[in-house]
Amino acid sequence: MIKKIKSIKNLAVFKDFIWDNEVKDSEGNIREFLKNNIIYGRNYSGKTTLSRIVRAMEKGSISDKYENPECCTVVDENDNEVQVTESDFTSHAKTIRVFNEDFVSSTDKCNTNNLNRCGT
Repeated sequence: MIKKIKSIKNLAVFKDFIWDNEVKDSEGNIREFLKNNIIYGRNYSGKTTLSRIVRAMEKGSISDKYENPECCTVVDENDNEVQVTESDFTSHAKTIRVFNEDFVSSTDKCNTNNLNRCGT
């Protein structure tokens, strides 16, 4: 299970994000992801960027549109914490599936730019 995204630098709205400094409950305790999570927020607040970090763990790389991206995700594997960084997104043994706009774009054969592929 992904426990947290420990740090993010130079990825869209995230310039120098440190999870342990930012994700706390009302009593100041550091929170971690649970088995099921809902990520919501305003437009341009970083939701898609977070999903792209997790998708990079699925696909093995992150978009080359980011300049000098850095991130570290903490994954629980058999009660051991494994840190997954941008230098090796596949250094974990988890099965990950992400349904975001990148997934839709890569699988949508009937988009408006490609109507001929849909038989119309």
